[in-house]
Amino acid sequence: MPRNIIIKSTGIYHPEHKVSNEYFINHYSKMDENLGTRVEHLLAHLGRKNRFISKDKQENVLTMGEAAAKNALESAGLSPLDLDGIIFSTDTPEYTSPSNALMLCSALGAENAHTVYDLNANCVGMVVALDQAQSFMKANHRIKRLLVVGASMIHHYGSPSDPLTYACVGDAAAAAVLEVQNGESRTGFLDSVYATKIDLRDSILMPECGLSNVYDDSIPKEKKKWKWLPFDTTEPEGRCAKIIGQVASDNGLDMAGVRMVFMTQFSEDALDHVASQLAYPRKKMKYVGDIYGYTGTSSPVLAYSHAVEDREVNHGDYCIFCSVGSGLTASALLYKA
Repeated sequence: MPRNIIIKSTGIYHPEHKVSNEYFINHYSKMDENLGTRVEHLLAHLGRKNRFISKDKQENVLTMGEAAAKNALESAGLSPLDLDGIIFSTDTPEYTSPSNALMLCSALGAENAHTVYDLNANCVGMVVALDQAQSFMKANHRIKRLLVVGASMIHHYGSPSDPLTYACVGDAAAAAVLEVQNGESRTGFLDSVYATKIDLRDSILMPECGLSNVYDDSIPKEKKKWKWLPFDTTEPEGRCAKIIGQVASDNGLDMAGVRMVFMTQFSEDALDHVASQLAYPRKKMKYVGDIYGYTGTSSPVLAYSHAVEDREVNHGDYCIFCSVGSGLTASALLYKA
């Protein structure tokens, strides 16, 4: 009998403070009128409208992750004591030691969670975390329920002079409760495909100067923030289309048999291009980047959570999660609801 791993429930969290495009357009127009116009075009190209930015200095990825986790547990009708493990995905960790997952374990009171660790694969992190979690659960009979949390606060580490890391992003967290479900047929997480290309390894750096230099007072403050150089997105988009098609075909599916695709929410234009390359209906690639801005690691799960709430995904539907991390690393994960 297959040991299937399903998404029992999801939960999301975002701060209360909503910021529209107009705020950032005005911000850059004050620097330079032409820059403001270029930023307006950039935000339109990416499909941005609003995003949520925390104004609470006590808020961080841990507090956001805790709120999302509680929402997911409540939705599943479970207690933190029902969890056997926690994986926390972030590239803006509150701590490097101890793990943020351990801190979250304490905050939730998840006393029975024994598999607890952080994962940093940047923006592809939560897709990778879901894949790791399901693999552990299939291999280890002790793990029956596992919580995967993803949270980022990129805006707060971005430079106000850089539209990509300051204006295009938002603060949010997502959580998913994974559960073992034995059955006669295979369901839940089925397969994954990865692809890595290192050519862009220096295009996105945090911090730009490297952690070993963050206490060097001779290094400008700007060098201790995100460095995010614009690059041609054609290759990453093609890579996503390739591995999405591969994970489907390797499992006997054509794209017509895939109900929905939940991609990185960095760019609506990228979704258009990937859909075109796959000859796949664009409306089946859920986009929520107009609501949240770009939230990094959590973004595909935010899209999935909205699709479930909107009843766009039903029992037995095949779905694919796909995202890209800086450097670049891409992953596509096949799931049967």
